[in-house]
Amino acid sequence: MRYDLVFEGGAAKGMVFAGAVAELERAGHGFGRLLGTSAGSVTAALLASGAGSEGLLAALGEKKGGRSVFEGFMATPARFSEEELQRSALRGLLGELDLPLVSDAFEAKLDDAIVRALMSRPIFRSMFSFIELGGWYASHRVVEWMTERLDDGQVNGRRVKMGKFTLGEMFEETGVDLSIVATNTTHAELMILNHRTAPKVPVVSAVHMSMSIPLLWQEVVWRKEWGTYRDEDLTGATIIDGGVLSNFPLELFVSDEPQVTALMGRQESDDVLGLLIDEELPVPGLELSAAQEEPKGPDLGQRRTVDRLKRLIATVVKARDKLVIDAFEHLVVRLPAKGIGTTEFDLSDERRAVLTAAGKEAMRAHLARRAAAPPSAPDTLSLTAGKMAARLVQSRR
Repeated sequence: MRYDLVFEGGAAKGMVFAGAVAELERAGHGFGRLLGTSAGSVTAALLASGAGSEGLLAALGEKKGGRSVFEGFMATPARFSEEELQRSALRGLLGELDLPLVSDAFEAKLDDAIVRALMSRPIFRSMFSFIELGGWYASHRVVEWMTERLDDGQVNGRRVKMGKFTLGEMFEETGVDLSIVATNTTHAELMILNHRTAPKVPVVSAVHMSMSIPLLWQEVVWRKEWGTYRDEDLTGATIIDGGVLSNFPLELFVSDEPQVTALMGRQESDDVLGLLIDEELPVPGLELSAAQEEPKGPDLGQRRTVDRLKRLIATVVKARDKLVIDAFEHLVVRLPAKGIGTTEFDLSDERRAVLTAAGKEAMRAHLARRAAAPPSAPDTLSLTAGKMAARLVQSRR
């Protein structure tokens, strides 16, 4: 069978997808449309590039210098442009301070020197990034890694470098209908990025936007060269993690509302599977007493702040997502993730292996249950969720 696949967001917990996809392939199933949010967007994009389960497992287990490559995703900002420094709140505050008997020209030079001195310290660069750009860490390594992985793309056994492909170009090359969820905070709306809505947006940039967890990574600003989104110019708009508005938009692949299918296309696969990261479901074989809810290294409170914000957002979002999950429970594969930290990108080989195995078993069990129970007719709850999908993609215009 061919399934349209939906991948939930979950940061480091998203590594469980590798096992689930491997089991889906082992059972002889393929995929049609792909939809991903945050960490799920990475999985969806890699599958669209032809990585397959083996490529996905290799990518998520990649190391540099004996350490997981994902540890480098939380990088201290290296530098800022002169424009960013000059229009910053810090520079503005210094400019408002008036030193008696000191000329304005000399004060300006002194202010610039103070800013440059502060920026020579990593802690101040992170604080500057947090205040001015919305995130403690720079995300350039995420972009670099994703570009490298897409450059290993495969189409019918032929290697294709897709690292610089736009969403439109990837669809033309692969024929895979890939959609990535992001959040436009400037206009307060959910975004579905694909070859229909934003064909000029680079795939890597779409993933970058979808993964930009608030306060953790810097916000992404829409570039003019990316063209329009649904025929609207968004140049200068701020885009962040898609999970802020919908972490598990399964209904987008189920709804047959015209305004939804216009963005997502119609279902041509046999059915839909939603891969849900269940943080309440224990991971078999994982010692919870050894769970590293916080990653190694200096904390300074920022990661705890991010986790608190994620929990707050999750509380709001899950109220909406829960209705969809309840309506389409038979389409949902619950993947265990209890005890895995949201920002635990430094997963050990042992913990990664246990998480992958849990993903495989969860998919195996779901497919067995699905084969034993024929699908039921849509109920009132399902129809309500379908209407929710229409409201979710409704344009603000």
